[in-house]
Amino acid sequence: MSCTSASRSILRSERLIDADGLRYRLVVEERTRYPDKPVARERIPAGGADPDQLLVQLSPERAEMARRVLREGAHRWRRWSTLRRHAGRSFSPFAVEEVLDDLVRHAGLHVHDRFRNGGWLPERFRVDESIWPWLGIVDPETVIAALRSDLTRPKLLAELHGGRPPRMDYRSFDFCLRAAERALDLREHGIRPSSRELAGLIDHTKAWTEQRRDYVSHLTGVPFRELVAETDRQLAIKGPLHVPDGGVWASTVQSIPLALEGTPRDVVLVENKQTFEHILQLSEHGVLVLWVPGGPPPAEVELTRRLHGLEPALRFHACFDLDPAGIRIARLLEKKAGVTLAPTGMIPDLLADAPRKLPLQEWDYLELARQSDRPDGFEPLRSSLASGRIKVEQETIQRSLYNRLLATTGSS
Repeated sequence: MSCTSASRSILRSERLIDADGLRYRLVVEERTRYPDKPVARERIPAGGADPDQLLVQLSPERAEMARRVLREGAHRWRRWSTLRRHAGRSFSPFAVEEVLDDLVRHAGLHVHDRFRNGGWLPERFRVDESIWPWLGIVDPETVIAALRSDLTRPKLLAELHGGRPPRMDYRSFDFCLRAAERALDLREHGIRPSSRELAGLIDHTKAWTEQRRDYVSHLTGVPFRELVAETDRQLAIKGPLHVPDGGVWASTVQSIPLALEGTPRDVVLVENKQTFEHILQLSEHGVLVLWVPGGPPPAEVELTRRLHGLEPALRFHACFDLDPAGIRIARLLEKKAGVTLAPTGMIPDLLADAPRKLPLQEWDYLELARQSDRPDGFEPLRSSLASGRIKVEQETIQRSLYNRLLATTGSS
């Protein structure tokens, strides 16, 4: 961890507070002559979830409204303003706001609030994945269709076609195939995640059973003890970020106190380790540089989300491989972290000027088709990949990528 200037003041900081069965992640603007100014907070479940325990205590009308909030928050962050606009006659946002704390406390709800006009207002919400089975989200046909769309490795697709093993439910089948895919992806980047981190990529960190470990070993062809690491993993980030322990670790990324130093404006997200090391010089100019090794892994997603919470004005620059998988990682990171990524390192010009180009493979064409018709910053690159039938690995454009980032971030 490094900083650009030890004399620069910390503008915003983050604090964790446990109170009344809730955990609050509070972002404040630090002030010298006045009390710190609250900016944002996230209400986080502090214990196990049991929605039924709460719902039986509510009136039938409020219980149904609470169920709707949980259904709406499944799969992704959802804006509270969107829910209010589509409330309908049988749904009162004001009534539900009165039980949001209870939904966080007992039903796995996460709520992001903004401090406005002297009070806290809900801004976004989502439901923890551990609540999905309670919501009845696991459907065999849906699971199979999603796996057929998401898996890329021939052996895993063959296992999917062969069907789930005897005495394994579809949720475990889905978990194991996805865990095998992610573990092999990370292995190609030289990363051995802990078993908790690998599980967190798919479900929750305590999702492993002996049956699942054995099946993932079978799917990958690698003994489980060699596939995962026994020790924690340190995230690779450099720039004006203050961390008390001197580093950010995967197991503590949700709770470790973080604070920006000075007034950084840019965060560069890099997929390839060699490229990450090549552009680390940007950190000497007040730019945060974070290595995101594929996936994206949940620890790096969480760190990106927290950086955005510390300073919403930060610009996040996507620098992943110029191929369909790189676009997929960038869009998943946007969705999971709730941030907008600038395609600074993923533009058609970098593709056209690359000295070494590779032909697209069958999976690339399928992924391009799945990603079509999305009007975002990555669509120009997707269109160029499809028309040119080529892709480029990040290692071959390091110098031109660095020069572009230098100019874009104003670091030159």
